[in-house]
Amino acid sequence: MTRRLSLVLKTAFAFDAPKWRPATALRCTVGVAVPVLLGALSGDAALGVLSATGALNAGLASFTGVTRSRLRVMLTSSVLMGVITVVALWAGPSTLATTLGVALISFLLVLYGAQGAAATTVAIQSTMTLIVLTGLRLPADLALPGGALVLAGGLLQVLLTVMWPARPHYAERRAVALVYRRLEHWVGALPLDEHALLDAGPLQEAWDLLNEARALLGRGPGTGRARQEHAALRQALRVAEGLRAALVGYLRADRELRREGPEGERQARALAATLLLALREIEQGVRRGGSSSPAAHRRELERAAADLGGPAGEELRFWAGLIAGLLADLDSPPLPEPPPDQQRAAALRPALGEWPRSASLRTLLGRHALKYALVLGLSVYVERRLNVPHGYWLPLTVGVVLRQDYVSTLTRGVARLGGTLAGVGLGALLTALHPPHLMLALLSVVAAFFAYALFPAGYAAFSGAITLYVLLSVVGSGLSEGQAAAQRLVFTLLGGAVAILAYLLWPSWQGPGARRVLRDAAEAQRRYLLAVQALGHADRAGPETAPVPAVPGRLGGKAAGRASQTREEARRLRVQAESLVRAAGIEPAWGQGSARARHSRHCAEAALLRLQAGAARSLSLHAQALLPFCARPPEAEAELARALDDAAELVASLEDERAGGAPERPAG
Repeated sequence: MTRRLSLVLKTAFAFDAPKWRPATALRCTVGVAVPVLLGALSGDAALGVLSATGALNAGLASFTGVTRSRLRVMLTSSVLMGVITVVALWAGPSTLATTLGVALISFLLVLYGAQGAAATTVAIQSTMTLIVLTGLRLPADLALPGGALVLAGGLLQVLLTVMWPARPHYAERRAVALVYRRLEHWVGALPLDEHALLDAGPLQEAWDLLNEARALLGRGPGTGRARQEHAALRQALRVAEGLRAALVGYLRADRELRREGPEGERQARALAATLLLALREIEQGVRRGGSSSPAAHRRELERAAADLGGPAGEELRFWAGLIAGLLADLDSPPLPEPPPDQQRAAALRPALGEWPRSASLRTLLGRHALKYALVLGLSVYVERRLNVPHGYWLPLTVGVVLRQDYVSTLTRGVARLGGTLAGVGLGALLTALHPPHLMLALLSVVAAFFAYALFPAGYAAFSGAITLYVLLSVVGSGLSEGQAAAQRLVFTLLGGAVAILAYLLWPSWQGPGARRVLRDAAEAQRRYLLAVQALGHADRAGPETAPVPAVPGRLGGKAAGRASQTREEARRLRVQAESLVRAAGIEPAWGQGSARARHSRHCAEAALLRLQAGAARSLSLHAQALLPFCARPPEAEAELARALDDAAELVASLEDERAGGAPERPAG
């Protein structure tokens, strides 16, 4: 119970400092400040706040993606917000129209949000805008003017984004550098808890961004340098993926070595310090647009690892050797990728054709969309029947907290409560001074800045900032600040409780699926190694399948394309398995004895450790297979054979575990 509570609190109040975005926040805040200040100076603050709503949401939609896709998402958000404002103000006076409208639109927005991170942001903010504006119960004849104001605010934000100075490929460099920064954080924080797992979020976000950027790369003489830098960033991210996988075992071996006494502590600290310097050097290179192997630090890492002794030292030496090999891969040619035209078609293909299948109750997404719509519609109906002033904060919190999985629902509920308490407390302190309306407008703009800057870094911090922005805006519109603060706090508590209760009554537990996904991930890892083996033998089979030097935009032969495809599939399933293992540590083990639950969790964590070890080895072997046969390390073929044997053994052990057999042995 203590461990579960600790995991919940760590997840809920996690703050990723490197994701703090003051520069982007400044640009977005200008878009909010213009309508807010114009409204305050004109004496009609409500219209300024309404227009700022469009700018606020369009700004939040601009935090993901490269420039071209970001502008497309912002335009989508602006138009969608304008339409939702019209519907909300038209339906607001009617309880029946509001209930049905919220239920139907929220159902569709859940399906839309499944397309990706940017779509999720737009969907959540659209749902929140719908609930707030229907809750205000403004006259219906304001629907069209209100929609126009919200659309104008969003378009102003788009215009600022177009005009704002931007550095080429800055988003891609930052995303890859953040992955290395996260690795540095983990190495610098050694020793760590035995249940620590590296968060897969930054890695997946970086891959999504690079895939999107590659799909939008143009052709022509001016794009060669851009494609070259893009290929180098992909290579650096591929190496980071392998390092992250190897660090899962490294962290555990490091802890065991430190337990052996002062000498073990000294050796572990020396090795970690060398690794940390290497990671920092790579991160700095990525931020400059390139990357290369830190040869001096790599050699020092190999020397420090060679000095390790004893069983714990031997295991740590194994993981350090994997890491050194991966660092050397930074100097290898980039792995071949599918042609840009193929990726562009996949990235820009409209997702609307998938909606009928996604909406089916046979899918997890369809069932969640139905649950979300019913719970949100019922919350709106109850709030309307109670006829409590500003009661819309109850369905607002339900809509923010209720997610497709229990872990996100619980942690977002806790984070929302903590952020709301902080925002309400600070808001009450500021408004107790009774500042003039212009000062309130300026304070709300400052709160908007912090909401933007904190948005990517931590949900609890963002909740506090956005709470403060809403409270200051409400006070500026003439409502008693004490009443607004107290009501928001009470309805936030009720809304969080309703969301968690709704999930418990209609659950979609993830933990029981961990074994199946682990087995699928292990099988995908085995297929990837088989594809790497075929790639290594392809240069003896003739020109049709032979690999070629990796040139950005070329597939590099059928064998190389197959290896890249299976690598992507193995990573996708491995990341999914990690999230399910983490969920199993937080979800309640109802229907299982505590001993059985602990055993199941231990087996899943052991299998994940072996899976990560296999991933680190396979990524390095993939890079070696691209070298000419005469240039490959002599032990590469034997290492590949051992990796295949380990992968097959892991698949078999997971099959035995699923059937009630013996648990997996640890890696290394």
